Amino acid sequence: MDSRPLVRVATAGSVDDGKSTFLGRLLFECGAILTDQYEAIEKASLQTGEIEVNLALLTDGLRAERSQKITIDVAYRHFATDRRRFLLADTPGHAQYTRNMFTGASTADVAMLLIDATKGPTVQTYRHAFIVSLLRVPHVVILINKMDLVDYDEAIYEKWVEEVRRYVAKLEFADLRFLPISALEGTNLVSRSERMPWYSGPAVLEYLDSVELSPRQTPVDFRFPIQLAIRPSMDFRGYAGTPVSGSIRVGDEVTALPGGRTSRVRAISTAEGSRPEATTGEPIVIELEDELDLVRGQTLVRTRNPSPVTTAFEGTVCWMSDRKLELNAPIQVLAGTQSQVGAISELVYRINPETLHREYVSTLELNEIGRLVVQTSSPICLDLYDRNRATGAFLLVDPVSNETLGAGVGTRILGEAQRENSAGLVLWFTGLSGAGKSTLAEAFASGRSGAVILDGDALRAGMNSDLGFSEADRTENIRRVAELAKVLVAQGLTVICSLISPMRHQRQLAREIIGEPFREVFVRCSIERVAARDVKGLYAKAEAGEIPNFTGISASYEPPETPDLVIDTEQGSVADGLEQLRESVSKWTQKT
Repeated sequence: MDSRPLVRVATAGSVDDGKSTFLGRLLFECGAILTDQYEAIEKASLQTGEIEVNLALLTDGLRAERSQKITIDVAYRHFATDRRRFLLADTPGHAQYTRNMFTGASTADVAMLLIDATKGPTVQTYRHAFIVSLLRVPHVVILINKMDLVDYDEAIYEKWVEEVRRYVAKLEFADLRFLPISALEGTNLVSRSERMPWYSGPAVLEYLDSVELSPRQTPVDFRFPIQLAIRPSMDFRGYAGTPVSGSIRVGDEVTALPGGRTSRVRAISTAEGSRPEATTGEPIVIELEDELDLVRGQTLVRTRNPSPVTTAFEGTVCWMSDRKLELNAPIQVLAGTQSQVGAISELVYRINPETLHREYVSTLELNEIGRLVVQTSSPICLDLYDRNRATGAFLLVDPVSNETLGAGVGTRILGEAQRENSAGLVLWFTGLSGAGKSTLAEAFASGRSGAVILDGDALRAGMNSDLGFSEADRTENIRRVAELAKVLVAQGLTVICSLISPMRHQRQLAREIIGEPFREVFVRCSIERVAARDVKGLYAKAEAGEIPNFTGISASYEPPETPDLVIDTEQGSVADGLEQLRESVSKWTQKT
């Protein structure tokens, strides 16, 4: 076997930034294009009316790609130097093929993002930067391409570098570099060029040949997903697979997860014979000292460095299906060799990769990225992706058609105790009219399975239409809402009650009716600010005497003395308040 390390390199960028040309030229300069391959792309270039050989056609292998001169699928090519082997992935630039880019970058050691020096960074540049940051690609290089078209001007190069730096300052990169090139002319690809004396860094191939492989790729935590239990006779029981991280020695204590049964390694076998030790990437068979009935889907780990085992986790997912995300629809959750029936119980938010803002929606569509909560019917072994890329990723698959619905990375382990809909909760929002209670309630409920809103205005238009606004009628209004909330929360629902409920004794009555699931959330905003907003025009009418008994004007409001949560909408944004609320609900449901 070739002992040289394999380095996986993914390229990305906007359409026409020169990704395919870059890879074709790099392979050409390295002598990695065979004669028949060169003759084929020479012929294809003539057929498309080009005078010179278009090296981009080397990686644009689909007929549609060559005719449209775009990259649609992920194209892979191999080449090698004396020190290393390389697997190059040319990923699509179009927004509609974001899922393909996500796939190509998911296993990369190095990501190279190309920018057209004549245009600068685009929306797709930032989208791809966000994805490689999300996937924790250890090394990221921003290639400012087509420098020949701007006369190798240092000022233009520095301008685009500064612009990209401002955006990526919001993202997390372990190693980020910038490099000026001309893919068409081969400048700065294999060796440094005299055309840019102002640039003192390495050329592309020099960088790839010397870059230090990140320790993220070989974490110390031993993870051995069992692929097959081997039992040819009563005298032998082994477990075949490949360690995806860490190493193991004969005599080490290991634990099988899920399950938790422990033993010691008695022997390690490979195709060449027995070994005292095995490390990441080596296909092996492990024998244990004890007769454990282990099966495919379990993972052997060092007893002192276990992986989390859970039935509920939070992950960031790229949605890969034309079908929209459906909450609580049956799905198959695949992680390593594990396969469990599950469901998406909550869509926490969608991420806008251009602005990095969180958007609170009810579904995800093709190529969109969002944070969601996945629940499985049986325990699953999953690391956080930040800790271990090899065992922190997962797929969501349709159990009937086997279509891949989404690919994601684990971001938070929730556990059995945090199944929010299993216990039920009542969130009682109180605050002045216009403070933001309904806005927060709607944003919180959006994309959350098993959440219902009891809005004060809506209830007064129906169930409580017979009540006025005297203190006695207000108290009766709250009593009825509390009784309804009590019935709903008993069904395991999250009930959001959005009412002014101005008096402390009224809210105390609601707490007594509902009991333990009750949580008082004070949406705080001063009378001056809400009156200035006056979205519904109510404060102006109240000031004019057109609305009697209006809270804050002609009727008093008693702020909570010890609320369970205070959300200040005068100083903070709705997004800030929503994040506070989500964190608090997570803690409350964990204790429930």
